[in-house]
Amino acid sequence: MQVAAIPFKYENDCLKILLLTTRKKRKWIVPKGWPVDGLSFDESAKKEAMEEAGVSGLISKAPIGDFIHNKTISRGQKTPCKVITYSLLVTDQLLDWEEQKERSRRWCSISKAAERVSNRGLSKMLRIISEDPGILTRLIGK
Repeated sequence: MQVAAIPFKYENDCLKILLLTTRKKRKWIVPKGWPVDGLSFDESAKKEAMEEAGVSGLISKAPIGDFIHNKTISRGQKTPCKVITYSLLVTDQLLDWEEQKERSRRWCSISKAAERVSNRGLSKMLRIISEDPGILTRLIGK
């Protein structure tokens, strides 16, 4: 099981989602990774967002959903991995961050984000959020 954050902000009353690329294949994703020993799942997701995308902010205390990611474990072998997903209201974005030489990041509308990501489950989650954007803010601070 992995954890992920969907970083978002409002710009001129428009909801924007932050996507970043994978290191090797340069596919669009959201920050995700393995839970960190000693941290809750939501705090682990927040840590991934800082390391991979250079953003921080207010993380939802409960997951907003999950999706399946086919994780490559060795030499092309893939295994389904559940990704527990949290929303992250971005309040700070660094110009320089840990993985900036390995990844690109881009703010886009939620509909563009749903089109750009290649993972079907993540794309479906983004489409559901586009119909009810309140999903992103409902669990922050609770």
